[in-house]
Amino acid sequence: MPNASFYARIGRLSSIIFILPSSMAVGGLLGYFVVDRYFGMYPWGTVVFVLLGAAAGFWEIIKILVLDQRSKGD
Repeated sequence: MPNASFYARIGRLSSIIFILPSSMAVGGLLGYFVVDRYFGMYPWGTVVFVLLGAAAGFWEIIKILVLDQRSKGD
């Protein structure tokens, strides 16, 4: 994002705080309400989907940081 303002960069980087907990919460809710209740596999659906949510959260954080590093060099 060339020529991004300072405040836009601060806003984008401050969203990192919320990405990991929210992705883990969504994974846990999906695992509990969709997998565990539907297939009766409690607690394994919740555990697996929370871990998948954590992996997705870390992936998104890495993408944001790499994009910020590239745009900072411009």
